[in-house]
Amino acid sequence: MAITKMRCVTISGQISDFDTIARKYIYGRDIHLENALSIITNRGALQTFEDGNEYESAAKSALVALKMAGCEINSDIIAPDTTTLEDMQHLIDEVNLSVESEQRHHKSLEEEKAENDELLGIVKLMSGVNADLGELINMEFVKCRFGKLPKTSFKVLLTYLGKLESFFIKTGETQEDIWGFYFAPIAKLRKTEEIMSSLYFEEISLPKDISGTPADIQSALTTRNVELQELLRQSSKRRAESLSNQTEKLCAVYNLAKLRVQLSEIRRNAAHGDTFFYVVGWMPYKAAKSLEKEITSSGDIVMFYSDDAEHIKRAQPPTKLKNNPIFKPFEMFVKMYGLPSYNEIDPTPILAITYILFFGIMFGDVGQSAVFAILGFILYKVKKMDLAGIVGWVGLSGVVFGFIYGSFFGNEEIIPNLFHTTPLRPMEQAIMMLGATIAMGVVIIIFGLILHIINSVKERNIGEALFGHNGLAGLVFYLSILLMVGNMLLKWGIPNIIFTILIIISLLAMYLSEPLSDLVAGKKDWMPKNGMFFVENLFEMFEVVLSFFTNTISFLRIGAFAIVHVGMMMVVSILTPEGISAGSIIVMVLGNAVVMILEGLIVGIQVLRLEYYEMFSRYFTGRGKEFISLRDK
Repeated sequence: MAITKMRCVTISGQISDFDTIARKYIYGRDIHLENALSIITNRGALQTFEDGNEYESAAKSALVALKMAGCEINSDIIAPDTTTLEDMQHLIDEVNLSVESEQRHHKSLEEEKAENDELLGIVKLMSGVNADLGELINMEFVKCRFGKLPKTSFKVLLTYLGKLESFFIKTGETQEDIWGFYFAPIAKLRKTEEIMSSLYFEEISLPKDISGTPADIQSALTTRNVELQELLRQSSKRRAESLSNQTEKLCAVYNLAKLRVQLSEIRRNAAHGDTFFYVVGWMPYKAAKSLEKEITSSGDIVMFYSDDAEHIKRAQPPTKLKNNPIFKPFEMFVKMYGLPSYNEIDPTPILAITYILFFGIMFGDVGQSAVFAILGFILYKVKKMDLAGIVGWVGLSGVVFGFIYGSFFGNEEIIPNLFHTTPLRPMEQAIMMLGATIAMGVVIIIFGLILHIINSVKERNIGEALFGHNGLAGLVFYLSILLMVGNMLLKWGIPNIIFTILIIISLLAMYLSEPLSDLVAGKKDWMPKNGMFFVENLFEMFEVVLSFFTNTISFLRIGAFAIVHVGMMMVVSILTPEGISAGSIIVMVLGNAVVMILEGLIVGIQVLRLEYYEMFSRYFTGRGKEFISLRDK
């Protein structure tokens, strides 16, 4: 499907020309370097170069300085080849020294603002206190502590304080905790602290020089933070201005350091003999052909050889996904599970289509889904977030099924009356919905088994293709069970003995898949002699048979969530006051928002679960190696 075709390329030349050839024909190319010794079959006296990647630190430091200055990197500027690592480090140190004072000032401003933000959060929890905090925490005969304790402990606390001649003043409350001060005379302080500790009281230390009421402190801190924000802006501007004079030199140093980092990477993966060096890597088919043409027409003494990835036995080709704009955001979900192997079918288009379809069925509502689609595509356009792109596409699917269900923000009257249609009602036609999703699951599982057979054949694993529980034996078993059930229910008149024989044969094939695979591969002593093999496989077969049933039933959740969505919107409708009023509008908006956030998240997770456990587990291994281009290093 959508995996870029690769060629394994070998570039060779005289050792004395290594840097020239590497810089001209390898640097900046879309090539995934491979350790040459792992692929070259006739290695003889070949060995690796000894080379450290000492310029990586300089490249990172120069990049940090450029970002600090807010400058774009000009790739056309590069420092002379005579520039040494010491020269680079000297320039970077010089730049850092010029902004060091400003950096310290900037950091101190950031630390002050962070401290103010932390104190603001504490002071806001004292909103009911109208006393000078400095006087409270510095009393001579009575000690004061501020902090929080769990609500469950607060009820117990009330029974202790009277006996200790101490008291607690509640100043604030969160979902789980009670905030406040407790006061205790010095004579009773230690005992009070022990009890408060046993009740999980967590003390919050206040600055010793704090003064003023919480309201005064909050106002002063807020004003100071506004000033700090402006000071930080001015500091950043001064820092960028002080770096502006060095921008061109920094760009030149960064580009040279990056070049040498890549050359070092090439050297690290290369191999050499007494006279020649060899660089081996993987390139997309078109890029490899273009490089071959360039080298051939150059007249340089460079040897170039390339071969299709399928012919390379000593190394696994890397995987580079290539999908259209609709499917590309869904690569994120595939990579979360694992990359497909080079010879595997890329599951991205399959995942994209089924994910969009399943989500639409489970979340069919024109209004709510349109909100998802609009927000998703806007964020994808602006932020290039893959997840936002996914939300946009599933939103469109939800709009389509919203028209089929006749639902607009939970209202099931507007669309049918507007378009004079008879909608599908998931709640009223629940049996049909559940049956249809089970049938859909059956088709998808069969499709997954066929894909696994194709993948196994492509990987030349004939034994797995024939006898694996996701191979032909598993497909025959599953189809035989389905056809037997259909024959019994629909009275087709086919003798059930036929299906029974097929089921027994396929079960035996799956039970003995490992030795039968060895037999097909031509291995000797293919029949296991250890009796535990047969016992362990018996339990494994029970799990395999059960998985076919559970995987099929699992697709019920698609229809179930479509029904749940209608039920949740019915609750919102019941809670909404009749007529058009501010109250009814607020309840309707909040209700729709809660359903969209809560159910949208749950449906998204449930669909992903179906993809991973019911589909990927059937046909996708995820054991691929990612293509890492040299030009991205």
